[in-house]
Amino acid sequence: PPVARRPPSASVKGMSKRSSKNSFITPASGRMVDMCARGGTSMVTPRFDPRVFKTPGLRTPAINERIYTFSAKGSPLAEPEDIVLTLPLGGGESIRLTEKDLTKKNFLQLNPKAQGLMQKLSVSVRQCCPSVTSQG
Repeated sequence: PPVARRPPSASVKGMSKRSSKNSFITPASGRMVDMCARGGTSMVTPRFDPRVFKTPGLRTPAINERIYTFSAKGSPLAEPEDIVLTLPLGGGESIRLTEKDLTKKNFLQLNPKAQGLMQKLSVSVRQCCPSVTSQG
């Protein structure tokens, strides 16, 4: 009876089965590349300096989008009870103020745009919470 023989493997012919183009793609990174192409998480992590008080690269949240803060002031040991107010300053910059930071002295040290945002916010708070009174 004739015996079926398999063709010789590619390595026998001196050729690699894999192209050199794909030699650096592992199954995990191959999926990541596909996911990144579809708009998933990028493989490049942006570098942030935790000593800088401003948060770079902010975008405007969508309507009703939930915003989560994992740590205040860059420390996972920050008080979880702290009330944090984030004011966008434009150009991807923002400033974060805690309840303790909201003093008349600190308010006067803010730039004009941040002061305007604080005044606008105080008007909105007084409109939605009539029991809040102005303390001058």
